Amino acid sequence: MTAPADETEQGAQVWLSFTPRDTVFVRDGRSFDAAADNAGRAVLPWPSTIAGACRAALGRDEDLRWVRGPILARRGRDRWTPYFPVPADLVREPGRDAPVHRLTCGGHRIDTDLGDQVEAWLEPPPGVHKIKPLTGWLDASTMTRYLAGDLPGQDGLSTGDLDVADPVASEPRIGLARQDRKARTGYFYQAAHLRLADRWGFVACCGLPDGWTVGDPDPVPLGGRSRLADVAEADGLAWPDAPERFPGGRVLVYVATPALWPDGWRIPLPDGAELVAAAVGDAMPVATTSPRRSWKEHRRLRWAVPAGSVYLLRFTGSDEAAREEAAGRWAVGAHGRALGPAMEDILRTAGFGVVLTGVWT
Repeated sequence: MTAPADETEQGAQVWLSFTPRDTVFVRDGRSFDAAADNAGRAVLPWPSTIAGACRAALGRDEDLRWVRGPILARRGRDRWTPYFPVPADLVREPGRDAPVHRLTCGGHRIDTDLGDQVEAWLEPPPGVHKIKPLTGWLDASTMTRYLAGDLPGQDGLSTGDLDVADPVASEPRIGLARQDRKARTGYFYQAAHLRLADRWGFVACCGLPDGWTVGDPDPVPLGGRSRLADVAEADGLAWPDAPERFPGGRVLVYVATPALWPDGWRIPLPDGAELVAAAVGDAMPVATTSPRRSWKEHRRLRWAVPAGSVYLLRFTGSDEAAREEAAGRWAVGAHGRALGPAMEDILRTAGFGVVLTGVWT
């Protein structure tokens, strides 16, 4: 059985905020050689990137018990508000202030080359034919409504009535590789940096080992090119609320941080559950390695499920009350935690595959 989380989380946990002083430079996992490929692709910091920054901020060589993040956040007067990628099952019609709809399961089973991995298509409401993905980030309160099944409603919701943030801008930079303080012939390249809007940053939840305290952290490196971020404890943060009930044993699983699962895009299923449908974005190449070992010898390229992906699960069984109870028990345990094969898995403790749970109809 896939463990949703450690059943009892002992010890202290704390949210940390990271405010970049300049741009953020984190590349995707594909190898970059200025002589062969003259463009470096930028992404938001990986969970492993923020996990290393958390450890540096706390001034310890030992690992934290776990890290869950990074999550984009906007700083208000007295607290941070977390934002999450728009769920992949939310789409919009073309045009300004066009309605936003939620994809739903079709009323018939399908046969695909995935075999029995997926049972149904996700389809727009009847009468809606032209749609495109809704992009951006939604705040925690909006995500709570989404997880409860209240957003966007049966008749859709105007784009203008939905507060969708877009705080990340890409800035192309031109460079020339050097060797022995001289330019290397043929090594002219372009790399993209990401710049957050004013008052935006990243937050992460950290599980502290016994005896650890936060104190007053110094700025830490975040990503490459010696970019720094200011660190502070972020009080009052919490994950969006999960629903109290899961009627029919139906559980929606929203991927909050990129996930690296053993079977690629296929979510690890809990005992007694089946995958009904999924809305999964394009796979993201991520390179992982060990900070304590040879970088080249232990570097691995993997393909991650992107944040914002959505999976619709259904718990099986003949008794409806038992299905709902099993679904609720698993969903509450998985909510706001990393989904993976074992708590000891370093990718899980580093923050890959944090999920939120909700309902679907």
